Amino acid sequence: MSIRSSIMTTTAALGTALMLAAPVAAQDNGTVEQTIELEPGWNAVYMNVDPVDRDIRRVFSGVPVASVWRWIPDEAGSDFVRDPSEGLDNIEGWFAWFPEPRPEAFLSNLFRIDANQAYLIELEGNETREIVVEGRPRFQRINWETDSFTLTGLSIDPQAPPTFAEFFERSSSHQGQPIYQLDPDGSWHEVNPATTAINDGEAYWVRTQGSSRFQGKMNLVLDSGDSLEFSAALTENLMVLRNRSDQDGTFLIRRVGGDTMPLAWQREDPETGEASWPTLRNQLVLEAPAGEDVQVTLAILREQFTSSRMEQVIEVTDEQGQRILLHIGGNTIQPLIGPATQSIQALRDGDTQETVSYAGLWVGDIEVDAVSESQQAGVTPTPTRDSFVQRVIVHVDSSGQARLLKDVIQMWEDGTTAPSAFDPDFDEVDEPGRYVLLTDKNLISLYSGAALRGGRSVGLRYSTIGYDFEGTEQDLSGGFGPGEQLNTTLVTEPDFPTNPFLHRYHPDHDNLDAQFLNFEKEAYQVSRDMRLIFTEEDPLGRRPPGWGDSIVGGVYEGSLTGLHRNTIFTSGIFRMRRISAIPVLNQ
Repeated sequence: MSIRSSIMTTTAALGTALMLAAPVAAQDNGTVEQTIELEPGWNAVYMNVDPVDRDIRRVFSGVPVASVWRWIPDEAGSDFVRDPSEGLDNIEGWFAWFPEPRPEAFLSNLFRIDANQAYLIELEGNETREIVVEGRPRFQRINWETDSFTLTGLSIDPQAPPTFAEFFERSSSHQGQPIYQLDPDGSWHEVNPATTAINDGEAYWVRTQGSSRFQGKMNLVLDSGDSLEFSAALTENLMVLRNRSDQDGTFLIRRVGGDTMPLAWQREDPETGEASWPTLRNQLVLEAPAGEDVQVTLAILREQFTSSRMEQVIEVTDEQGQRILLHIGGNTIQPLIGPATQSIQALRDGDTQETVSYAGLWVGDIEVDAVSESQQAGVTPTPTRDSFVQRVIVHVDSSGQARLLKDVIQMWEDGTTAPSAFDPDFDEVDEPGRYVLLTDKNLISLYSGAALRGGRSVGLRYSTIGYDFEGTEQDLSGGFGPGEQLNTTLVTEPDFPTNPFLHRYHPDHDNLDAQFLNFEKEAYQVSRDMRLIFTEEDPLGRRPPGWGDSIVGGVYEGSLTGLHRNTIFTSGIFRMRRISAIPVLNQ
């Protein structure tokens, strides 16, 4: 059994099997190809990718496979290694697929192929067969069975494969422990760790003494998930690379298939601490001091997207012969709006350039740094010694209508499941769950929380005390986005609870007569004009990743009438970040 790939220009024979780099760039959709050469007899294969089509029947379509086996133990691992040639059907933990029209086909209980799993494949006939599997790599740490054997492959660089002794050099739980390799005749033989190189894409039985979390001399830690998924919400994503060897080295980050996805990486000046965001080229070399962590923050450049979703695979290697494949994906906050939604004039002018929707929930700050001299009836704001900040919350729907909010809660609506098409005994997602944004608190009981706090499911609340108005929403006039501006007037009536002149327990400011029985206007009406003028450039002069797409800002102008005998004028800057792409409220 062997695995090969076209990204290599040299090959090396290792016994009867030839193991080369399996994954290569297949398309611009973030998939790679794993090419598997099956030799007649038994093969131990480790899948590096999640097939685009996981149906085991289609993965092995047209190939004379007698059976495919996967080890899925209930609890403990294997205390001994059983040769597949002696039969696996009577051993608990083995799941198998037998193709039609074999008489054992009705016994099949294995229906799909998954990444990061080992499979024993029996090939009929006398010829080597080749299978090309297109899929996405999915990062997953090896879960070593305690005081037992684990059937697994290892993440190694096929261009510089280490021996087993070199790979496990820093793991006391694996040193001196037996490792078994499968022969085509269906028998396992113990390898010599000092002289046997690890083959990429091949599975082995590896014994662990005690417990272990060892993953190699290079470790990868992600904030969450099994890939760097930006989806529609994130602009930045952090991964941590750990050099667990005793030697200083480097990490090489390489794009597989070219720089198809617009990405930047954070580079920090060691002297000033200032961060810059250069474009991530095809290769990036990072120093990796022995025993230390290297933090790598990648950012998505949505303004450079050419489609609603873009994906990329990157390869991370070290100088110890290890390699990790990582999938990166992201999409515009909302799907790109095509020509059908553009203006007639734009179409007449031949402008069919796609634009980005700004629909979603935006939360940010208004920083007021200039106020007019009200005593002198000034109309020009004067810079203040210190600024003050107010939170602002805006929601934009799919039509572009912006609304000012003062309180919104993000909740979760559970999805539904249905029997799996692969195995009716198991359920799979039919209608996925989704987040919802609520300004109507009467709807909260219909949904579940969007986060865990103290072991309880709770909603995520965003609120502000920077302004107030009747109801839960206030329509804004104008457009949202660079080159546009939003305007509104907030009127605080004398009887409004947050009117600054209204004091419930002061007889001269409670809006009641002398007997405290009838309404008598004592507070003043206050109105506030707000204007958000969006700019193409960052008002702070930094232009972080996501500027103009998931981060916007500009100049703030405002006025207050009724608070003083003269109107007070204010100005400053504002910045907002999109924290949700949900285009509707309360549904």
